Amino acid sequence: MGLNSMRTVRSGVMPILLVTLIVAGEAVADAPNPASPLGIGFLWYPRSEEAAGMLNSERDFVDLILGGDKLAVFDKVQPPVRVLCLSLALERHEARPFPGVQETIETLRNASVDPARVIIGYNPERSPGTPEPEMDNLLESVQRAREMAEAYGSPLLVGPGLRDMQQREQLYPDLAKCCDIWLIQSQRLQMDPATREPRTPEEYRAGVQRIVNLLREGNPEIKVFVQLIASGSGAADRFTAEQFVAYVRAIEDLVDAVRIYGGSPELLRGVISQLRPQE
Repeated sequence: MGLNSMRTVRSGVMPILLVTLIVAGEAVADAPNPASPLGIGFLWYPRSEEAAGMLNSERDFVDLILGGDKLAVFDKVQPPVRVLCLSLALERHEARPFPGVQETIETLRNASVDPARVIIGYNPERSPGTPEPEMDNLLESVQRAREMAEAYGSPLLVGPGLRDMQQREQLYPDLAKCCDIWLIQSQRLQMDPATREPRTPEEYRAGVQRIVNLLREGNPEIKVFVQLIASGSGAADRFTAEQFVAYVRAIEDLVDAVRIYGGSPELLRGVISQLRPQE
């Protein structure tokens, strides 16, 4: 083949190759992100029921403070999605008379709820919701919650406020040994506490990873959920679905589930749709 013939062939090949690369690039750009492996959870209330119908994984959950009138959630939320029953204290007390862990488990037992459908949540915070002695003796309090959850047959989730934990980070490894799941209330990692300005997903990941390492130092098998804030001080959404999902994608190799704190029904649906794109 002469030089002129080679030039002719090459001149035909190059445009074809260029078109192929452009088409392939467009296909990659248009391809949806893969489904996230993380579980998804949020508060159960009337406006979130439609979004709850989009949940379908054993890592998914809805959460609430359980009262007798809230037991209907077990009829509306279908397995394998679980119900996280939250309590701020081990027992009901006068300062804030919501069901504690003890009363929550009694309600579940009396209603013959299968423990496999439940996560028992102990959410101590230095507020009227949690008695001072429980906060001052947090390790002993978590151990008591673990005993009650084990006796019922459900896993225990523990999730103190991050502000409280910043003063006692040395307890993370020992606390992790006493529970099955830890919830990082990560709003202070997501936004600067002083300015309320959002941090970057990279900054957020670094903060989450440091706490996860401390937890798994004490319990390599612990499951870690993170709570991300979706709405501001009012009812308006603070982030778009795309912005929210960017935080989730930044940590999906570090944790097991994300709890969406606040957010409109439209935002909940948007986040779920992006994390669980249809095939």
